[in-house]
Amino acid sequence: MRRPDGLRLTLFYFDIETTGDDPQLDRIVSIQYQQLGDGFEPIGTLQVLAEWEWGEKHILQTILDKGLLEPTWDFVPVGNRLRFDVTFVIERSTKWQLIEWDAATLKRYWYTKPLLDVQPILVFMNRGEFRGSSLHRFADKESGAKVPLLYRSGRTAEILAYVTRERDAALELLRSARDALAVLGDARARPPPEGKS
Repeated sequence: MRRPDGLRLTLFYFDIETTGDDPQLDRIVSIQYQQLGDGFEPIGTLQVLAEWEWGEKHILQTILDKGLLEPTWDFVPVGNRLRFDVTFVIERSTKWQLIEWDAATLKRYWYTKPLLDVQPILVFMNRGEFRGSSLHRFADKESGAKVPLLYRSGRTAEILAYVTRERDAALELLRSARDALAVLGDARARPPPEGKS
């Protein structure tokens, strides 16, 4: 994929697991990321930053150092429900005093940071309904609701297996959606005005 100026984008699969849905009360259990090629194929190894090994503050600092919260095109997150994931990282990073964002910084980030979220595709696949448009409905993965229980039970190997299946499911669905939507795009595309490409 390319930026508007023609330079290549650096796509990264990105996801987090948490102990719950409230970043004020809950914490991040793991952060996963992996570089992707232009066809959304994984490059290298899935990196899993585990809170139970490094602590939440350390895994947050690591993903911040990768550039997740930089409003640049160098780390373009690709995943499902990215607004939830990124907002959770912002809130927890603020709690640990790793960042100090005011409203202007937050607005600049959301207006300039490119991201590719599977969630709207899932809503359209669910005939426009938000309810029931989860990834596990359309892909080979279980609900993430089990992760907090696995974490509390110390079943970290099962969390690692789950996040790998979730990555595979999200990327497979993204590739399938890209192919299906490309056919629709080809059928609906109008030629560019003369002299433009």
